[in-house]
Amino acid sequence: MDKSFLPTTCKQELYLKVTSLHQGSMKVEEYIIEFKQLQIGCALRGEAEQPIARLLKGLNSAILERVELQPFWTFEDACKLAVKVEK
Repeated sequence: MDKSFLPTTCKQELYLKVTSLHQGSMKVEEYIIEFKQLQIGCALRGEAEQPIARLLKGLNSAILERVELQPFWTFEDACKLAVKVEK
């Protein structure tokens, strides 16, 4: 999704969704897919740690606590670890 063709209000909605997204009753894999789609839609860029922090912030607390105990270096590592912890 190319955000240059989106109206400002739509861009703002996507940004609000990605920054306030929470796993809730979704499986981790569903949450990650939704998160990635919103990131692409918003075309958010920044430090490599920012998407990881946003992703972790939205995980359910029981999963987050276990993920934070393990080492990971990339966004994909964090995603794989969260899926593994849930299983």
